[in-house]
Amino acid sequence: MTRRSKSRVDLEKMRMEYEKFRSSVRMGANRGKISFRAVATIVENVHLEGTVRGFRLESDEPEERGGTNLAPAPLSYFLMGAAF
Repeated sequence: MTRRSKSRVDLEKMRMEYEKFRSSVRMGANRGKISFRAVATIVENVHLEGTVRGFRLESDEPEERGGTNLAPAPLSYFLMGAAF
């Protein structure tokens, strides 16, 4: 007899939240339009600091591309987004 381990993802909850979000977009003042705003400022050279949805992020390039390697490069964030 094989036992299935319990998933760490509550798919039913995700589905309900997704449907709630879709409904709010459909009925909201901007009907069907969703927008997100990201703001970035240059700290120094290619070291950037930004905010999106209330989260603060930093980005920098490695030394071989003119940065100081103090934070992930912008492409690293893009790749992580694809992985999620």
